[in-house]
Amino acid sequence: MLRQRIAPAVALAMSFSAASVVAGVRYEIKDLGTLGGANSGAESLNDLGQVVGYSQILSSTSYHAFIADGGGMHDLGTFGGRQSVGRAINRLGHVVGWAQTASGERHAFLLKDGTMTDLGSLAGSPVNASALNDADQVVGSYSSGAYERAFVWSGGVMQDIGTLGGTDSRAYAVNNHGDVVGFARPLDGIEIHACLWRGGIVTDLGTLGGWASHAYDINDNGKIVGWTMEDPNIVSHAFEWADDIMYDLGTLGGLYSAAFAISSGGDAVGVSTDPADRQHATLWRGGRIEMLDTLIAQGSGWSLVMASDINDHGEIAGYGTYAGDTHAFLLTPLPVLEVPRGGGTALEFAGASPNPGSGSTTLHFTLATPASVRLTLYDVRGREVRTLADRTFGAGAAALDWDGRAGDGSRAGPGIYWARLEVDGRRFARRFTLLR
Repeated sequence: MLRQRIAPAVALAMSFSAASVVAGVRYEIKDLGTLGGANSGAESLNDLGQVVGYSQILSSTSYHAFIADGGGMHDLGTFGGRQSVGRAINRLGHVVGWAQTASGERHAFLLKDGTMTDLGSLAGSPVNASALNDADQVVGSYSSGAYERAFVWSGGVMQDIGTLGGTDSRAYAVNNHGDVVGFARPLDGIEIHACLWRGGIVTDLGTLGGWASHAYDINDNGKIVGWTMEDPNIVSHAFEWADDIMYDLGTLGGLYSAAFAISSGGDAVGVSTDPADRQHATLWRGGRIEMLDTLIAQGSGWSLVMASDINDHGEIAGYGTYAGDTHAFLLTPLPVLEVPRGGGTALEFAGASPNPGSGSTTLHFTLATPASVRLTLYDVRGREVRTLADRTFGAGAAALDWDGRAGDGSRAGPGIYWARLEVDGRRFARRFTLLR
């Protein structure tokens, strides 16, 4: 039985507005494409840069769950029905979401080692899996008569985790400590509040004055992000919750914002409206709110509508419009290229080409003046794979080949890698993919 306690009084602090918008890290955008249809959207990504979501399939209005990686977009299929959606992916590449059966019922699934497992139900009715952690604890919601209830699934067992005393609840996210966030209805049955399930206790996170709030994500440090209505109830803002306090994250000048994901470092992504009520994919970082459209190459043709997730490398997944269609995207941070004040070495680090590379690739950089250079390769877990160079280079373009072998001569496996370039004490990094 879950024991209920009410969170301390909600405090309104640290509010940001459109006046805080500044230029920041720029991103390279990758169109993840579709499964043959016109539209797709990204829901989640992991630290390997693998993305899951949904896409229209060829010659159909149906949507199927997908996983996208260096090898392209792959259809995850269904349980025999027309539709499915991939909701979340963990560091092991395991995926959860929902899929229809041949009779049209919606069932939660866990995809692991190529096998899609039906997670069952507590009431034999529709189930949606929203998230999972690295221990394959899965959270989501199922229908219980006229109501919706939050669950945790682990080791083949699904458990109802209760409410705030009312009828309804839904779980959106779970961290690696097993803490779960979502929303639940309090005892009076009118309001819906963001809540935290931790150690058998359900905590009401409150609101910023309105009647409703949702908690969408929690990181391993216990920071929570989501959405809350304010007073008056026409205003809804993204929030961060930490140390029993709910902070207003502000908007891009409009009435609405929502934060859907938070990295371990505390960067959050979501959406916000501008003063003209246009919705934009949004990044909150270090006390600043930034419109992601302004952080990609101008004239790209993209309009970024939703930022759904951010990983611990700062990569962001979501969806936007391009050439009239809605497509899933992946944003990868670009290195900051600069000439230090008072002099120094100007450089350009173009990264790997081809990317992805089939068993090998070449790293390219350009120096304006001679400099001491160290170029090191790391796997996605941060382990050093090989140092390609540690010496002085002359001015001009340089290219270093990597044959796909580690420092001990063994063949490096396919996957995501990072190339770190150190030039006169400054560091720059670029991500690339090695195929078989």
